[in-house]
Amino acid sequence: MKYLLGLFLVLTACASYEVTPAGHTMPTTGDYMSIIEKHSDKVRRYSGFYNTLDMEATVINSEVAAAQLQQGSMLYQWDEKRFAEEKTNYENRLSKETEVFLSFYTPERKNDDLFKANTMWKIFLDVDGKRYEGKAKKIKLQLAEIEGLYPYHNRFYTPYSVIFPVPMRSIEGKPLKMTITGAVGSGVLEFKP
Repeated sequence: MKYLLGLFLVLTACASYEVTPAGHTMPTTGDYMSIIEKHSDKVRRYSGFYNTLDMEATVINSEVAAAQLQQGSMLYQWDEKRFAEEKTNYENRLSKETEVFLSFYTPERKNDDLFKANTMWKIFLDVDGKRYEGKAKKIKLQLAEIEGLYPYHNRFYTPYSVIFPVPMRSIEGKPLKMTITGAVGSGVLEFKP
């Protein structure tokens, strides 16, 4: 019994939470970053000592969306109404599409054109033996806002939102592979359940 009580005290002492202005409890910033890391992957490609392609991505699943909702509430001090609106937006997006945040770098700026209709790049999501083609959209938030949500992103990379035409709710909990391929190079990012 005393061991059980000791274990309980240790576990509760390790759990730390912050309270948002709307009264929601959320894990600390360190806990948020561990959730992002858990659902992220990166690829680095070199030709000798020359970096040819660099990308890091996070799949926006239910766990990441909930953590981002709480992180946004803490950063922007949302009231209860705004929190509810943002939660509805996340729920709708998870039910309609799969979104992946992509931090993308190639040394030649002209090759960083994932958002263009005539881009040289193709982006695919493979899950359950099916392949979906994605569309990239450049994110136009301030650098500090993006780094607040994705700590690995920096000013040398371009932030993209890649949307795939499959509901996240239908593929959540399954291994996902996102392939980005083009004339410059290619890489596969893997997201484990």
